[in-house]
Amino acid sequence: METFHSAVEIFKVLVSQGEFNRKENPELFSRYLDTEVHEALSIFEQQFNCKFLYFDDTVYLVPEIDSSILGMEYSDFRSYFLSNATRREVYLGFYIMMFIFYEFYSGKNRDPKKMDFLQISTLIDHLDERFERLSNLSEEEMEGREENYRLNLSSSIEVWKSMLVDHESKRATKYNLIRIVCRILEDQKLAYIVEDQIRTCPRLDVLMRQHYLHADRVALINKAFEKGEL
Repeated sequence: METFHSAVEIFKVLVSQGEFNRKENPELFSRYLDTEVHEALSIFEQQFNCKFLYFDDTVYLVPEIDSSILGMEYSDFRSYFLSNATRREVYLGFYIMMFIFYEFYSGKNRDPKKMDFLQISTLIDHLDERFERLSNLSEEEMEGREENYRLNLSSSIEVWKSMLVDHESKRATKYNLIRIVCRILEDQKLAYIVEDQIRTCPRLDVLMRQHYLHADRVALINKAFEKGEL
């Protein structure tokens, strides 16, 4: 019973904080390393569709891509946007988040991380170029890519191209939309903005390098961005 209680306590901490480490929580960390506790936690992985990732004296909770319990739901994502924002703007936010990950972690060397920071202005330029090219696809080509990648690509392009880069009297701008996306990432301890530069948190670096870049869905998305299909 003590083993099960330890597993439950570890799970509760990971759900609320996303991670814990040896230095700040040595007792809990010691219990995590216990073989019987590990076996109990494997049941949580199966039931909640997640992984417990141990790296560099830190334990991370990693929801699988299709987790419907621990991952962010549409309503959670939607709550960050303006009250009058449309579903299409939220879908565009999903796209921008994926593209940010691609910009940072699509390197070909041993370390896939390509840069330490990404200027918001640079990100806007890259999205402008990409959406301008994709807008020239035929209707049949667009529908094929949307079905293949399960993305609302055409609506994202339309919304993005209708926005101004920035405007003092308008809240729905490209610049502000990126800041909303980065606020979501910051709350998840994944990335943050400093002086119009997007920077990743150590948590995102570990999760991408040690787990997500090996997942089939992420590999498919990265390949699509690289080939220019998205």
